[in-house]
Amino acid sequence: MEAHSTEVTLEAEPGLAEPITAPFSQYGREDWRIRRRRVPWTIGKYVGMEAIRTVILCILLVSLLYCAMVTFQTIRSGIQFAFIWPFLIKTFAYPLFFSLPLALLAGVTLAYGRMTADLEVAAIRYHGASHLQMFGPVLVLAMACGGLGHYLNGWIIPEIHFEKNNLQQYIIRQLESLGSGVNRTILLPEGSGSLFVGQYNGTDLNRVQIDMHRDLQSTFVPQVRNQLPQQLPETVTLLAVEGRIEITPDRRGVNLHLRGVEILVPEHISGTKSGKDSFIQKFSISESITIPLSFQSRQRKLKDLPNPGLNSQIDEIEKRIAIGSGEPGLERELRLALGERHRRNAFSLSGLTFPLLGAALCFMASFTSRLVPFFMSTIIVLVTFYPLLMVGTYLARSADIQPVLALAIPNAALLLVTAVFLQKVVRK
Repeated sequence: MEAHSTEVTLEAEPGLAEPITAPFSQYGREDWRIRRRRVPWTIGKYVGMEAIRTVILCILLVSLLYCAMVTFQTIRSGIQFAFIWPFLIKTFAYPLFFSLPLALLAGVTLAYGRMTADLEVAAIRYHGASHLQMFGPVLVLAMACGGLGHYLNGWIIPEIHFEKNNLQQYIIRQLESLGSGVNRTILLPEGSGSLFVGQYNGTDLNRVQIDMHRDLQSTFVPQVRNQLPQQLPETVTLLAVEGRIEITPDRRGVNLHLRGVEILVPEHISGTKSGKDSFIQKFSISESITIPLSFQSRQRKLKDLPNPGLNSQIDEIEKRIAIGSGEPGLERELRLALGERHRRNAFSLSGLTFPLLGAALCFMASFTSRLVPFFMSTIIVLVTFYPLLMVGTYLARSADIQPVLALAIPNAALLLVTAVFLQKVVRK
C-alpha cells in the first residue's frame, strides 16, 4: 500500500502568489532537517532563559539568608568568624535540597504566568504550537534540577550536615589561638556551659568565669566535688583568679588549669511570698584544679551518610537479618535507613514534579496577573507535598507499609494534581 503525505496549508490571501504553510502543522514524511527547523526552538530558549533568571535569583536569596542566619548563630555562640568562614562557604549549598525545587517552581510559574497575562501563550497557540511543545523547556529544566538534586541530597548535603553539627575542632582552634585581649566569651561544646575571660594573653587567662550546666559539673576532680553539696542546681558558676589552657595531644580536648577558685552555688529559698528568692553559697578551693573539656567527634548518623555509605549500611543490616543474628531492633534500623534513602529520593523527584505542576496550572486558566499562578502553585505545594512528606516519613518508620511506597505519596499526589490540570488544558 502506498503511503500518502499530507500538508496543512492556509488559503492564499489576495495578492499573494503562493499559499502560506502553517509553521507548526503536521509534518508528514518530510525530511528530518525540515522538521528540525519547524520545532519552536526559539520558544524553548525564550521560556528557559526567563525561568533560569528567576531560579538563580531565588536560590541566591534563600542561600544568602540561610548563611546569614547560620553566621549570626555561630558567632553568637562564641566562635570567631575567621575560624568558620570556610565552613560557611560550604553552608551556602546546604539549603539547595529544598530551595532548588521551590526556585524552579517560582521561575516556571512567573515566566508562564507573565506569558499568559500578556497573551503570548495564546499567540503561540494560534500559530500552531501545542502545549506539549511549550512543556519542552520545563521538562528539560525539571530533569536537570532532579539530577542536580539527587547529587546534592546524596553526597553534598550529608557532608555539610555532619560538619555543621561537629564544630568542636573550630572551638579548639579558637582556644588555641586566642591572642590577647579582654572580655571574651566562648560557648563550650554540647551546650555544657560558657567560658568568660576578663583578660587573656595566649593560653594565660585572668579573671575566669565558667557557667557550668549539669553535663560539665561531673568533670570536677573527686576531691573538689566532695566539698560541694550532693544535689547541685542546674547551673553552677566557677570563678578563678587566673588559669591556663592546655590542648590535649590528640587535639580532642582541652584542660583548664585554674588557681584561686571559688564556686558559687545558688540555692532556692522556699516559703517566701514571691517563691523565687534564693541565696548564693560560696565555696573557696585552696588548691589548683583542672577541669577537662571533652571534644569527642560526633558519630555519623543516617542523615550524615553519603549515598554509598547509606547503601552499604542497608546491605549490612539486610545481611544480618537474613542470617538470623537475633539482634533486637534490626527491623527498625532497616526501616529507618530505607526511610532516609527514599526521603532523599522524594526531595530529588520534587525538582521534577514542582515545575510540571506550575506549568500545568498556568496553562489551565488565563490569569490576568502573573503572580496568581505563582502563589496558587506555592500554596498547593505547601499544603500537599510537605505534609504528605511528614506523613510518609512517619509511615516509613513505624507502619507496615514499605518505605518506598510511603515516601512516594507526596510526589504521586502532585503528579495526580498535574494530570487533572493537563486534562482540563487538553479539553480546553
